[in-house]
Amino acid sequence: MYLKELRLHGFKSFADPTRLVLQRGVTAIVGPNGCGKSNIADAIRWVLGEQSAKSLRAGAMQDVIFQGTSNRKPVNLCEVSLVFSDCEELLGTAHNEVEVTRRVIRDAGSEYLLNGKPCRLKDIHNLFLDTGVGQVSYSFMLQGQIDQVLSSNPSERRAIFEEAAGISKYKAQRREALNKLAQVDANLARVTDVMEEVSRQTGSLKRQAGKALRYQRIFHRLSHLDLAYHGYQFGQLNETTREGHAKAQVLRQEMEKVSRELEAAEASLSSRRESAIALRQKMEAGQKQVYDLRGEMENATNRAEIAELRKSDHEERIQGIQAELKQLASDEEAIAAKLAGESKLKQQQIDLFDNSDEEFRKRSGELGEIQKKLNICETDLSRHK
Repeated sequence: MYLKELRLHGFKSFADPTRLVLQRGVTAIVGPNGCGKSNIADAIRWVLGEQSAKSLRAGAMQDVIFQGTSNRKPVNLCEVSLVFSDCEELLGTAHNEVEVTRRVIRDAGSEYLLNGKPCRLKDIHNLFLDTGVGQVSYSFMLQGQIDQVLSSNPSERRAIFEEAAGISKYKAQRREALNKLAQVDANLARVTDVMEEVSRQTGSLKRQAGKALRYQRIFHRLSHLDLAYHGYQFGQLNETTREGHAKAQVLRQEMEKVSRELEAAEASLSSRRESAIALRQKMEAGQKQVYDLRGEMENATNRAEIAELRKSDHEERIQGIQAELKQLASDEEAIAAKLAGESKLKQQQIDLFDNSDEEFRKRSGELGEIQKKLNICETDLSRHK
């Protein structure tokens, strides 16, 4: 297995997409100061999972993104990819080439890709265990790192030797197994505490379960008794209901009979009311006739009184006329006596007699008219009486 290709985009000084193809036999990168050798080594360590920004000569992880210059704007994406070839046997994969990619976005998180698919950093570590490839390994040595290895203490050199000997993988598995065992011990301790607590609660739960069973038996017994009681009540109520229906039928028939009688009585009452109304109308008409007759009687009485007054007046006038007639008769005798003495006086007496005769006829006519009126008044009076 060897590193075939390195692709950088936006990492530190590599603002543009850069592709480095490494052929077999290439073991080092050399060049003058400031040409970017350390940036390439940092890119390899970074893509293999380096988490310390200080180890990458940066203050924060976002500082590995190209910050821009006076002539160029900064970028927001940093991506580095490593392509390993001839790695089927060593990595135990079915692919001849394996591509590992790390991508970080400014003001956002980072992600790892394995052959273009998202994965975890742990997957990458497990893939390269016991291969000498990693963020701290002997396969990628920085400038001056060999002197540090030679001058480091035995424990630091031991890590490099273990990586080279291929036992770091098993030590990592051992640490993971120990961690799991520690978690299992902690879980067992918690399970033991839970079991003790459960054992303390078991007694009370058993007593509660016994009470619950007794309650269920008593509840079922009460349910049966309640059902039996309600069944008995239901039968009684049914019997009462049937009796009530029978009584209701009898009462309904009586009510229909009473209703028919009531309808007949209402019809008779209506006819009687109509008869009473007719009688009342006749009585009102009779009262009206009585009132009219009483008025006519009063009018007749008034007219009779007036006629009586006129009669007395006529009688007085007749008496006056009779007295005048007697006076005229005496005057006639006196005149007749004088006629024998004087002709002239006789002629005068004759003229006077003629005038008296005419006056007599006039008065006689007036008396006849008065007599007719008196007869008419007496006739009216008799009729009104």
